[in-house]
Amino acid sequence: MSSRRCAVIAPTISLGKTFNNREIVVHSNSGSTKARVPLGRRDLGEGVTKIEFVDASKGTTVLSFDPPCRLSADGDLRVALASERLASDQPKRLRITLDLPQPTEWYAGLSEIPDEPGIENWYPWTATGQADGSLLSMHDWIERPAGKHGRIVRRGDALLYHDRPIKLWGINLCYRACAPEKSLADKRAALYPKYGINAVRMHKFADGPGWAGIQAADSCVQFDPAALDRMDYQVAKLKEAGVFIKLSAHFGTLKLGPEDKQFVPFMDEFSSPKRRSERIETPHSAIHYSPELQRVHILQITNLLKHRNPYTGLTYAEDPAIAFVEIINEQSILFYTSMNPLKASATLRKQVGERFCRWLKDKYGSHEALAAAWGKESFNCFANEVPIEGGEHLDRANILPLGNPWYWDPDQLKGSQAARKQRHLDTLRFLYELQNEFYARFVAEVRRAGYQGEILSSNWQAGRALSHFANLHSDSLIGTIDRHNYFGSQRVNASMFARPGSGMLSSGMQQVGNLPFMLSEWIHVFPNEMGVEGPAIIGAYGMGLQGWDVSFMFQNGDDGQFSGRLGRQAWDVAAPHILGVFPAVARHVLRDDVMQSETAAAVNVHAPSLFEGKLTFDDKVAQGYDDKELESSAVPAEALTVARCQVRFTEALTPTPRFDLAPFREAGWLASTTGQLRWREATDARGGAFTLDTKATKAAVGFIGGERCELGEVAIESASPFAAIYVTARDPKGSIAESKELLVVALARARNTGAKVSPDGAQLLEAGKGPVLLEPVRARITIKRLGAARVIVLDQEGRPTDRVLPSSDGSFDIDGARDRSPYYLLQY
Repeated sequence: MSSRRCAVIAPTISLGKTFNNREIVVHSNSGSTKARVPLGRRDLGEGVTKIEFVDASKGTTVLSFDPPCRLSADGDLRVALASERLASDQPKRLRITLDLPQPTEWYAGLSEIPDEPGIENWYPWTATGQADGSLLSMHDWIERPAGKHGRIVRRGDALLYHDRPIKLWGINLCYRACAPEKSLADKRAALYPKYGINAVRMHKFADGPGWAGIQAADSCVQFDPAALDRMDYQVAKLKEAGVFIKLSAHFGTLKLGPEDKQFVPFMDEFSSPKRRSERIETPHSAIHYSPELQRVHILQITNLLKHRNPYTGLTYAEDPAIAFVEIINEQSILFYTSMNPLKASATLRKQVGERFCRWLKDKYGSHEALAAAWGKESFNCFANEVPIEGGEHLDRANILPLGNPWYWDPDQLKGSQAARKQRHLDTLRFLYELQNEFYARFVAEVRRAGYQGEILSSNWQAGRALSHFANLHSDSLIGTIDRHNYFGSQRVNASMFARPGSGMLSSGMQQVGNLPFMLSEWIHVFPNEMGVEGPAIIGAYGMGLQGWDVSFMFQNGDDGQFSGRLGRQAWDVAAPHILGVFPAVARHVLRDDVMQSETAAAVNVHAPSLFEGKLTFDDKVAQGYDDKELESSAVPAEALTVARCQVRFTEALTPTPRFDLAPFREAGWLASTTGQLRWREATDARGGAFTLDTKATKAAVGFIGGERCELGEVAIESASPFAAIYVTARDPKGSIAESKELLVVALARARNTGAKVSPDGAQLLEAGKGPVLLEPVRARITIKRLGAARVIVLDQEGRPTDRVLPSSDGSFDIDGARDRSPYYLLQY
């Protein structure tokens, strides 16, 4: 008999999120024990016969083991089949029986999973968006060139152009997409205005060399001449097309080249490059601590601003088409990354420790007074993060401003960190002041470079409550408030209609009362299929009711045409069901169809009191990484569907009254103060919807199947479970009642050819391939106005076909499966 040595042979069983925070019962030959999921690392015993799991619906799942076996956990369950030695003639067998709480269908492979009913009626998308003769085009809505009348300026809470309010409906371009081949720049300049896009955020254009942007090979403050020329050309073509530009230089961390050591002598402390050409990336939050890093960062943008674009004849600083300069992307010294730079660099520890200790000495006078204010437990409490030889002492100038939002959270300051509260509050204030100092330095240098346009700080979060509002106040000292948010990447069928004011719309809880507001990154993330609801909700509620000023949907880039396949990147504005709804949404945004609410749902924040641990309401921020949800005990997220939500920075600590939603609830709907918008609250994750009723646009969006939505002179009766159906005036100054031409746009979900989705609709099992298939929308639309309309089917490019739909008494039926298009033209 031979044997093989082994440590442990142990297949694993993953419990999934269904059982999170639920108890399990482990039965063995010696009795029963309980444990809570997630299990962490633990031994669950020998001779285990079965485990019982009870889910949130009180259903019991049982795993039985025959023969009884040894179980342990390291996140997942581990079933020990053998250990030490495994005899070759003595196979180990274990029967695991799974008893589920209810009948379950089992599929042995993807090919056996049935397709969603009706998928055979979904139609392929063939349009590029580049065809001539499109009646969807908004070229004549966008004045050319951008900046013809001078700069966009900030006045109070609005952005003005030519002394009139302006809305910017834009997208992102990133990395090498900011410096494409000239033929692609030409295609984009033709495509964007056609779909109502009048602004582009050029993001990460200097994140690195090669694919990562326009940096020179050896330095992040110099630019590759050929790449810079391509970027110059694209900027000029977009300007010529009426498209304004926002500059956002890099991801947020500097990638230092070998030539940059002249500015940052200690850069090798961040990492050790293997090759001379290899870049050194600085930690997140590092720039706020270091004047040297700030100099590099500022040089990078001012070198561009001083550069004369040969295609416009102007420097970037002079060009009024450059509407915004962003100080830094997704960075805050108050975020969870705040300690990382001090852990990485001895030079930063010395510099920052000395500065913090000078600050503390100015406040307290002596170490003894500091110790009396902080308490003994406050010293050396971060030794596990950054050990201090000999211990912290003010006179040794070695106390570091260590902390992050967990330590500044009010629950921690009242709980586990109560004995160290004053240290944490002093650290919070010191770091806030460092961030303000960096921002002020950047603004001064950019102004010296000749740029007089709008500057904004960053677009990031900093936990909740004290640190969150300290960060927001820091941003408010510069200008327009900018934020980022994403939705839906974990589930194919996740919808923002599950709860009013949720998802990306909740970013509006950070709008500051006396400043413009921008959402410069947002989108439904692949493989989510509900992406059409994003532009619909942000367009109506964000840019309309909330009075937001600027939107940039996120993508890394596009080919100057519709995407031929979903999933080519996780963020895809050119997906047919997203860009395809722009002819309706961009029209009502740029025409200002939806009125801004005159009613404010405001929270009051006194910035100095934050550093005393005082806030008059409970603030809530739930953040994954890019996805966030925000609300408060005083102003619930649902208020975003009713009134204009704001943060007011007050002169004194002022109570925040609770905003009462009761007056706005009408039979399961939340009605806006303007009377133009109504949001139906979902009874489950699939039931929500909103309607839009304005002079020039009518829409029903969401889970509206089988309903008749009465919207003034228009009624929409959808036969599709989920859809976004718009009726809108085609011209810039039109109305439903008087325009000679109206557009109908009707879109729903999208999916690749051959894609496989789990039977519950939640998981993408097979991505599929092009072409993209669109779910057809079926609806009856009735329009009550004088005269009969000629209802013409437009093709996917927006060109008239020879098909005319029958109509009677102002009613007609649309059917995407029949018409192979989501677009229709009504002629009166």
